[in-house]
Amino acid sequence: MLGWWLSIAPSNTRDWRPDVARLPTASVDGSLLTIRNVRNFTYRSDQDFSERWETRSYDLDTLVGVDLLISFWGPTLYGHTITSWEFADGGHLAVSIETRKEKGEEYSALKGFFRQYELYYVIADERDVVGLRTNHLGETVQLYRIRASADKGRALLLDYVKAINAIAKQARWYNALTQNCTTTIWHHTRVVGSGPSLDWRLLANGQLVDLAYERGTVNDEFGLDELKRRSDITARARSAGDIEGFSRTIREGLPPRP
Repeated sequence: MLGWWLSIAPSNTRDWRPDVARLPTASVDGSLLTIRNVRNFTYRSDQDFSERWETRSYDLDTLVGVDLLISFWGPTLYGHTITSWEFADGGHLAVSIETRKEKGEEYSALKGFFRQYELYYVIADERDVVGLRTNHLGETVQLYRIRASADKGRALLLDYVKAINAIAKQARWYNALTQNCTTTIWHHTRVVGSGPSLDWRLLANGQLVDLAYERGTVNDEFGLDELKRRSDITARARSAGDIEGFSRTIREGLPPRP
């Protein structure tokens, strides 16, 4: 049975749900990063949306910094993490590491351990991947600016690009423990030499900011509770709706980058 289970291969060819139907790919020419199949949907509800897949380009030489978003749907011990890169022109590139679900398939935490879902990198506009959670799924989202040099941020993004292109060639399994929304980020940060040592809060990722606060990775000019309060962007995201300036609006009043 173990041998059979280990032999089950992931696939890129299934009857996918529309929001994960296209695999992103990326190319780099000098400092110009071009990503195909950037998701920028317009949502009327989480099940009713207009599809829009785009090709976008980013000048890596203008990278300003990296942000971490944590979305909570209930108890705050666990959440969903999203990484976003900020550029000097005000552009943002958000990446959410998720399960790639087939039509009619729903997520099960238990099945997430057992080769049920393929791994999927949602490359998206923030008003898509963040606005969906705040405005249509009723989740609470916090946004933290991360202490990282432009060189580290660039290296991290390029490591993501390697994984994105690798998955387009050969599907990978999602695993709720070892290859989830947070541990996968941790693997990327370790590759570029900026990740923390293994810590239990990587699994109970609702406590991830506590770990970052201890390491000085987020703004520590405030107490931790005050930082979390100031970093809650939910109300601003809901008031912003689907406007072009969504990313700018949700950052109004945030603690500065450390």
